[in-house]
Amino acid sequence: MKTVPQLLRRRREGSVLFNALIFVGILGIAIVGLMQVSSIRVRAAHGRWDWNEAYFHAENALNWGIQRIADQGSPIGNYATSDGTLTVPYMSSLIGTPDSSFSAAWLTIVADPGGAAGMFMVTASAKVGKKVRTLQANIKKNPPSQVFDYEYFLNNWGWWWGSSITGHGDNRANWDFDFRDGPTVNGGVVASGQIESNLTPIDPLSGSVPLHGLAAADPVSYLHDGSERLAMPNLKNFTNYSALAAAKGSKLYVGTTLLVNGTHTNATKPGLYLVGTATSPIKINGPVVIPGDVVIKGVITGTGTLYVGGNLYVAGDLTYKNSPSFSTPPETMTPASRDNWVQSSMTDGKDLVCFAVRESVFAGKVNSSEWKSACFDPSSYGLKNVGAEANLGQDGIADTPDDGKKFLDTNGDGTPDSAWYDADGDGVVDVKYNYATDITMTATRAGKINRYPTQSGTPENFDNLSSNDFNRLDGVFYTNHAVAMRSTRSGMRINGSIISRDEAIIFSGSATFCYDSRVHSRYSDDPNRFIDLGLPIAFLVSMNHFKEIAPVEGFCSTAY
Repeated sequence: MKTVPQLLRRRREGSVLFNALIFVGILGIAIVGLMQVSSIRVRAAHGRWDWNEAYFHAENALNWGIQRIADQGSPIGNYATSDGTLTVPYMSSLIGTPDSSFSAAWLTIVADPGGAAGMFMVTASAKVGKKVRTLQANIKKNPPSQVFDYEYFLNNWGWWWGSSITGHGDNRANWDFDFRDGPTVNGGVVASGQIESNLTPIDPLSGSVPLHGLAAADPVSYLHDGSERLAMPNLKNFTNYSALAAAKGSKLYVGTTLLVNGTHTNATKPGLYLVGTATSPIKINGPVVIPGDVVIKGVITGTGTLYVGGNLYVAGDLTYKNSPSFSTPPETMTPASRDNWVQSSMTDGKDLVCFAVRESVFAGKVNSSEWKSACFDPSSYGLKNVGAEANLGQDGIADTPDDGKKFLDTNGDGTPDSAWYDADGDGVVDVKYNYATDITMTATRAGKINRYPTQSGTPENFDNLSSNDFNRLDGVFYTNHAVAMRSTRSGMRINGSIISRDEAIIFSGSATFCYDSRVHSRYSDDPNRFIDLGLPIAFLVSMNHFKEIAPVEGFCSTAY
């Protein structure tokens, strides 16, 4: 027989057990839920990891494709890790390992869908786990250096001293740019150092700058200091340019006489003497290589680049036979009008020539005392005071605080022992310019120039063949050494560009630079406006556009 207290105790025990079961059930549900949430979060974390990893693998595949474009003559094709054609070493070692869920990568290289010469579209995809990332880029092979985007570019101090100097285009210096006496600048000014007026920094925010033209009207938009330095193309070796000339079937004529087929190969006379007239002009078609000195003047026609292994001596006016109109400078037009000017000049087959010179560009009567006193002797800018590399210091610029400070380890012992800066990239410690050996047209130098005029078997005096009485140069002139010229005829005009390391351009009356917009890199991927001159290059490839597109698991040749 049970008593009442015993019944109460049993009821209490049953209630506790029931509550415990409920608690355990709730706890179990919570644990299962937490495990599910944890599993979801782990999977999400793995997914994010796979997503990020796939991007980096796609990026590496893209870089592999870019390198292939740089190295190969015919890079177009499909490449994959699955068949061993996409040979990024680490990728094959990752597949099937517990260290990564990477399973495949694909790469497609096609010619630019827009038809731009030398342009390729590269699409790269990579798969990690269930995640796929796809990247696409437009790559330019052998892109012209950006130094050709300027009417005046100095790999050094830039200087415009004179109120009668006018520029219609952008200007740049790989150090400071100094203006004096208020020249007219209808374009931008970019300097790696400071933009100055008589060595005093110009403040574009001051509201008034000591210039005239567009740069003075809006200095904040047009004046940019502290910018990066641009690399200069290295012309130490012409092998690639000779190969390019051969591939393009390039030729150089005077009148109807063929002088050079690709590369001038006269070993005893590696130079060339060129004089063109309106009825018998110098004619260039594509890049042409002349290993020695070139003397040139007169009328020139065609499109191409004349590579000169020695000095370029411009003995007088050098003008296009079929020139576009520069009466309204194209860089002062609206962008639409400028683009139309470029396109119509291309459609009409207007002349466009670049001179890429390994040594220096000298214009005028270089053997004359007048030329020497104007371009070589002056203490403030003359060539006799510049050109030496031994003590330039790490910035590569003379007359700066690091001159003579050792920064270069030449013997590999870990200690800097030299202040030499190889400004021209030729591996030689250059000294200051020497008038007799670097500039003067001697009989010995003339004797190595094919077609140079002679009298009784002796090279004619260069004074009889050249003149300071000129004022017109058409073309793009490039060298990583000096450009020096003495023009005594008033109204000096250069339609094109001057790009150099050192510069001594001395004129009479006024000087006008008018940039030729046709060589600007803005048109390098535009098949309707790009003219392939075979210009000097600073890099083997450049990336014009880059983006991530919707994932494509496999090959892709469609532009997005």
